[in-house]
Amino acid sequence: MPIVPVGMLDVIDVSGVKDVFILSQFWKNKEYRDFYKEGSWDTVIIDNDLYESEEAAKFEDMMRIAESLDAKRIFVVGPEDLHDGVNTGVMTKRILEDNKSQGKLDKGINLMCILHEKPNEMKLQYEIVKDFKDLAFGISIFSFRLGYDRASLYDYVGIPKDRYVHAFGWDNLLEVCNLKKCGFSSIDSSIAVTAAINKIDLTQDWQIVRQPGREGVLQSTRAHMLDEDFESTVKNDALRNVVPEEVGQSGPELSIQYERNGHLNIGVILKRG
Repeated sequence: MPIVPVGMLDVIDVSGVKDVFILSQFWKNKEYRDFYKEGSWDTVIIDNDLYESEEAAKFEDMMRIAESLDAKRIFVVGPEDLHDGVNTGVMTKRILEDNKSQGKLDKGINLMCILHEKPNEMKLQYEIVKDFKDLAFGISIFSFRLGYDRASLYDYVGIPKDRYVHAFGWDNLLEVCNLKKCGFSSIDSSIAVTAAINKIDLTQDWQIVRQPGREGVLQSTRAHMLDEDFESTVKNDALRNVVPEEVGQSGPELSIQYERNGHLNIGVILKRG
């Protein structure tokens, strides 16, 4: 699930990606909002904005976003206490009990609970909400940045393999091997765009090193989310990162034609060597 700025939304179109991650704090931007409302998606996750802002987005506002989308399934990230995983579990449980729900909030819309970064805190939080059979879970990139293996955390906490589990954020390409084997359902990341903007060759470096905590998030692609103009070379690099060649195989050579104003031309060329 690539996170892209307003000026690169056409990259999602060209890539064929149908699983997307919506940052609720940018929903007020008309171009951003219209793009996701007019699309037809397979899976959508709506983030609660807590890592970027001092307060999480209002749950009611996130539900309104979900109800405006055309998607096969939607996950809304629940309320969260950034400093207390156990309290996050309590808040999640309260919402589900108030809605007399096992995790489904509406047709095609489920609640997602982020499990906090450290092993024992995650396990305590999970124990509070584990009996809600339709509740989805997320494990944050900050667990990875603290030195924990997220696949091992998945097993340690005891999440059943039939649950939907999302990896929030992605810094290192190799981590996807463990996440996939363990049973993670999806990953979101701005790594493709951050690398393109900063001219980082992911085929050589394989990872993005960011500052820890909120500062690191705000210095990545999130700082450029409302930027509208990007050079075509940056867009091409972002697209190559979104649609990488498979390891050990010859992947597609991608080339996009852009008009001089930077907007996507009708002509899209997909070449294979």
